[in-house]
Amino acid sequence: MALTLLADGVLASRELEALDRLGIPKLLGVERDTLIQAIIDHCRRLLQRPERVDPVRMLDIERFEMMLDRITDPVLREMVCRAMLVLSKADGVICLPEQTLLRDTLTRWGIPLEKLRD
Repeated sequence: MALTLLADGVLASRELEALDRLGIPKLLGVERDTLIQAIIDHCRRLLQRPERVDPVRMLDIERFEMMLDRITDPVLREMVCRAMLVLSKADGVICLPEQTLLRDTLTRWGIPLEKLRD
């Protein structure tokens, strides 16, 4: 979800408001401040990577897939995908990097987009 929040290069206030409005931290079983700190820490790690050449390409596919594979609970996977979709739409535009992250996550986990519409 942190990648979704940062995919367009801006952590918009509407995205943070969506986190609160939907109670996403609580659904994930973490405190809001803990989730925000995790997002900030993730940004710092990405920016400190020495191999980072292109500022738009913040994460390679292998690293992304390793992150996805750490989540094995099907219920949590679906919840993460729903949150990614809502957060992507929070600022009014689902940009191409957000679309790509969501599509790749759905594909990796075998979740059809239609399942998120329920």
